[in-house]
Amino acid sequence: MFKLLLQFTLKFANKKKLALYALLACISACGNVVIAYVTKIMLNSAQYHRGSLKQLIFIAALGAASLIIIMFLNFAYRYLRSDITRDINLKLKEKTITYLIAQQNDSQKDGLNLMTNDLKQIETLKITNELMIISEFAAFTISIFVGLINSWLLTIIFVIATVIPGFIQKIFIKDIQNKSAVWEKQNAEYTQATVDAINGSKTAMLYDAQIPVVSYVINRAKEMEDALRALNYTQGAISTLIITIADIFSFIIPFLIGAILMFNGQIGAGTLVMIVQLSNDFINPITMIFDQLNQIRSTKPIWDKVEQALKFKGSPTSPESASTFNELKVKNLSYSVNNKNILNKVNFNVKAGEKILLMAPSGFGKTTLLKLLAGQLSPSTGSIIIDQNNLTSNWQKSHEYFGYINQKPFMFDRSLLFNLTLGQKYSNNELQNAIKSAGLAELVKEKGLDYQIGQNGNNLSGGQIQRVEIARAILAKRPVLLADEATSALDNDLSLQIHKTLLENPNFAVIEVAHKISKQERAMFDRIINLDN
Repeated sequence: MFKLLLQFTLKFANKKKLALYALLACISACGNVVIAYVTKIMLNSAQYHRGSLKQLIFIAALGAASLIIIMFLNFAYRYLRSDITRDINLKLKEKTITYLIAQQNDSQKDGLNLMTNDLKQIETLKITNELMIISEFAAFTISIFVGLINSWLLTIIFVIATVIPGFIQKIFIKDIQNKSAVWEKQNAEYTQATVDAINGSKTAMLYDAQIPVVSYVINRAKEMEDALRALNYTQGAISTLIITIADIFSFIIPFLIGAILMFNGQIGAGTLVMIVQLSNDFINPITMIFDQLNQIRSTKPIWDKVEQALKFKGSPTSPESASTFNELKVKNLSYSVNNKNILNKVNFNVKAGEKILLMAPSGFGKTTLLKLLAGQLSPSTGSIIIDQNNLTSNWQKSHEYFGYINQKPFMFDRSLLFNLTLGQKYSNNELQNAIKSAGLAELVKEKGLDYQIGQNGNNLSGGQIQRVEIARAILAKRPVLLADEATSALDNDLSLQIHKTLLENPNFAVIEVAHKISKQERAMFDRIINLDN
């Protein structure tokens, strides 16, 4: 139980809001106490002929007024619960997306599922239930206090009886967690199948493969729904069993004892009815807490993944670039995976502003080499030295020196301005200089910086996408631009234009890897290094 408390999401809530929520939960719980007290006073007055009719009416009116006040405070209580849930959701999303971006994982499957389905399950089954446990505990505590004051014996009997359901629910915890893990796996498979079907719709239409693609998604959906049905049924069946046991041991038996006490004249009818009324807040909160704890436990497989993001110490950083750059030295750089050599003892130097072409056949490991330079991978042996500083495997420092151009750089489905700056702040002079240097002036003049470029940059040509990537590197003032087969997907004329933009700019060095490039473009480089030699 203590371990579960440490995993509560409420530790991410605003402490003042949480304290106010607890206070309002206590006030909300007083509604049932008001009804019980008014019932006791009126029944005992009627049974023993105490007071007058006016006094009974006054007591009823006072009780009604109290309930109206509690009702208005309940509005604030429910709003605050939603507000705390929102705050925690935003905190978890911020932590999770920061972690996912820092991992630089090319797979969308797990990250997409974590940010959408998984965090929604955390909200529904964890955050909400944690808040409700506070409310249920407040109702239980206040009712117990009032019950002890009025009939300690009958109250204790009710309380002891409510402990029994807790032992029953422990038997089924493991089964719920196992079914939750199965559902989580099937949900991830369904999410990925849906993403693949949508992204691959053109391919499916081209080859008339709509039926098998749809069938694949529906099969994954069926497996996911079957797993969810099994989880929901198990939770519901266990909840029903616990409620039934609670009704027998926490209501029928204590009520029998209360009736015997009343029969012997030890308590009045009003007191019995009051304790019975309060017993709803002896039984129901405990039953609900057990049920809520079961639902919280069912999120363990999901929460284990979220905790990886929460334990991540990194945070979004401001753009930085190296203040100076004189020379890059690559010494005996090797890289292997599963005892298979991808690169073996690569050596070369690059000076500031120098334009280097690294030639090698397809499959040589050229992309791997660039990732090693940028610090995204760690070499098996060898070193990467910049200005006499060994930055091998040091992503935090080494990536400040490098811009990167892929065959098809990633474009956000936002404005041209956002894709150029990536949301960072630059002066107008810096922005205009980058636009001009990258050859984007005509596009900006025609479309404007607010132009929406579409998903994956569908509203831009291949050459324009490459120029946006070049502009990013210019804005970031990275002294070395890595180009990974940057123009291999473009026609010869456009490839030549891009290379002129890259190679005629004296403000940065260029390291391009390619296995196919025209003689005219080769002549534009300062040096050509054949890696396979």
